[in-house]
Amino acid sequence: MKLNLLINGLILLLLSVLLPLHAAERLNIYVYHNKPPYIMNQTEQRGLYFDFVALLNASQSHTRYQLVYLPRRRIERDLNEQTLDGAVLGVHPVWFKDPDKSRYLWSAALMYDTDEFVSCAENPFEYDGAASMANKKFGGILGYHYFRTVKPVNAGALERVDANSEEGLLELALRERVDFAIVSRSTLNYFIKKNRWQEHFHLSKQPHETYYRAMLLPKQLQLQFEKLSAILSDEEFRSKLTQLLSRYQIDAGPG
Repeated sequence: MKLNLLINGLILLLLSVLLPLHAAERLNIYVYHNKPPYIMNQTEQRGLYFDFVALLNASQSHTRYQLVYLPRRRIERDLNEQTLDGAVLGVHPVWFKDPDKSRYLWSAALMYDTDEFVSCAENPFEYDGAASMANKKFGGILGYHYFRTVKPVNAGALERVDANSEEGLLELALRERVDFAIVSRSTLNYFIKKNRWQEHFHLSKQPHETYYRAMLLPKQLQLQFEKLSAILSDEEFRSKLTQLLSRYQIDAGPG
């Protein structure tokens, strides 16, 4: 009898430990920026975005977050069809045609970056309005939108050359296959260090744009959004996030 009570007690104790883990909600966090330092190696799960999700998981126990890479077109399709089953990390309201934040649920700003006009140091390009881009070629990532280039490209005054990666863009600029490329400062810093490209590039005094990255959730995920918002606004989490961003040379605030 005592043995049965002991066994039953052990079973209840085991269940009390395992059930909360089993009951934890799972939520995918989608990203489409497959570039350093945000994603450095998908297979090895290295990069800022992986560390960010790990920090989320370490900060609470009610939800198990998982990073998933999806092309932007797939994310936009699922959003339009209201089938996206998770959050999108590293995005800005303007990029998803939601400047007033009415279509989707948006977190506060998480990190800041700048898209730079990058050119070969031996043939520097300075941006000074649309006229400065006339009769030139620029490099961009296939599928990405660079708002300052749209009108000159549509007017035939500026030629666009697409590449599949930021490293490829920088090589185009270095070889002067394009007059300038548009690359985020954080990614530029990574490849300058990796490839020993110090003093090989010129940055225009006026950048393409400075922006923040946040998280987007579909409106049908209101409950999950509230849980995420509580984590993201926690003072201890913000402090650890600032430390994490500094390791990747990413700004935690504007300026």
